[in-house]
Amino acid sequence: MELVGVSHGLTLQQYRHWEELAQSLGADHWHVYDTGEPAFDAKTVEVTQVSNTHFEFGGYLAGARDVQTEGPYVILNSTVFQTRSFWTWKRILRSQNTFNAALYGDATPSPDVQITEIPDPYFASWVFLVRDKPALHDFVNALERTLSHPSPEPSPSYAAYLQHWLEPRNRLYGWHGINTPQSRARKKQTIQWEHRLSRELATSGIQSFAKLSSWHAMAQFLDKILRHWASFAKS
Repeated sequence: MELVGVSHGLTLQQYRHWEELAQSLGADHWHVYDTGEPAFDAKTVEVTQVSNTHFEFGGYLAGARDVQTEGPYVILNSTVFQTRSFWTWKRILRSQNTFNAALYGDATPSPDVQITEIPDPYFASWVFLVRDKPALHDFVNALERTLSHPSPEPSPSYAAYLQHWLEPRNRLYGWHGINTPQSRARKKQTIQWEHRLSRELATSGIQSFAKLSSWHAMAQFLDKILRHWASFAKS
């Protein structure tokens, strides 16, 4: 197994989290691609600084192009240490079940099936499990197609969804990141890329982690609690 991590402004503490995760998964190789400026004491041979042009998606692409083994590959970003049930996801990613699909992702029901831009389900773009080199090739191609085309003008219903998510009125709903025009624009773009990538990966037969591990439902339940708490705390 190979671990491809993506971070932004890696700290030494976060570096140690990645190292522990790699050891826990029994990774034969691991590397972190940082889209910001890694701390001085986190600049090691396992860390590469990459462009932030495409945010975490650019990190995924750089890491997927630079793998050192034949797979499988765990590709994820640093939210696993922040708003995810870390221990539950480690159990899922260590699953010894036979791979029945080339790709696995964190399948999430569409918030509104009437919005054509959001697949049902869509795959949250923070974690992927890729079986082997041919599947990784499909993953890279899907990422390249997603990032190479400008996001089209959203439909009225999709535009309303994005606005409500980025400017929530409820402390337990939506995004509560740094409230600046730049950060809102970044988040809006990554949401659109997330939904488009889900559509692209559907042609490669991506499956829910629920098909791989019975722990997926528990992980999603705990993740939801952690995200709601983070939203509440930031409000």
